[in-house]
Amino acid sequence: MKCAFLICVYRNDDVEHLKEALLSVRSAAEKAGNDVRIYIHIDGEVSQDHLAVVEGCNPYKVVKSASNVGLAVGLNKLIGSLEGENYIFRMDADDICCLERISLQLDYMEANPEVDLVGGAIDEFVGDTANVVAHRDYPNVAHANYLPKGSPFAHVTTCFRGDFFDRFGCYPTDYPLNEDIALWGEALLKGAVGHNIPSTLVQVRMDGAYSRRTLKKAKSELKVYLRICKQLKVFPFIPLARFGFRLMPVSLVSVLYRSPLRNKLLKS
Repeated sequence: MKCAFLICVYRNDDVEHLKEALLSVRSAAEKAGNDVRIYIHIDGEVSQDHLAVVEGCNPYKVVKSASNVGLAVGLNKLIGSLEGENYIFRMDADDICCLERISLQLDYMEANPEVDLVGGAIDEFVGDTANVVAHRDYPNVAHANYLPKGSPFAHVTTCFRGDFFDRFGCYPTDYPLNEDIALWGEALLKGAVGHNIPSTLVQVRMDGAYSRRTLKKAKSELKVYLRICKQLKVFPFIPLARFGFRLMPVSLVSVLYRSPLRNKLLKS
């Protein structure tokens, strides 16, 4: 069984974090015993240290862009370069792929042929993987009606069937920094079947994550949710409230974001 991992790298990625991320994918691949191919997009100019780490992980294919094109375009370039793999996994350049991730998701997809994509839970950490600051669960079944509430998947945990992007389209490029939510909206509204498993699949690095939340990202997020709510014919109460939340001070956002109540609401 052939699997592809799609990873995008750009100049601001920490080199050591990138190395840890790629090593974690390799370890999970060895544990699963499948043919796992790492596809990497180099988004604009990066350092020689970045390039050395990328080459050191023995990638199956590296696609380079001369200038920064963003995550959506980068992922679409990788999707366009795929070679008929059975399954396609997402991964960020600074997170940690859990050792059992590949095996768990492949077993689930093989046992549930009606499912088009599957995600799972995440543990968020700061500094060291042992310093877990939050655990995130996602709905067992991802319905389109869930979308106004929030993202039904943790993007970095998703595994797609090999024909997913042919059937439901690639990442929309007109919602910068929110291409995953835009993709869920388009795919689920077209009838894609998405599930989540309860196991933690990825450890997500949160160092500086709240300070990276910008007004540009908040506006893009509101834009995509307004479009989804219009398609579903529902009032965008939660998206509007979320937009206000994004404008709060970083210190308050971090406390509210990690609250058990938020996780409970998003899982229901």
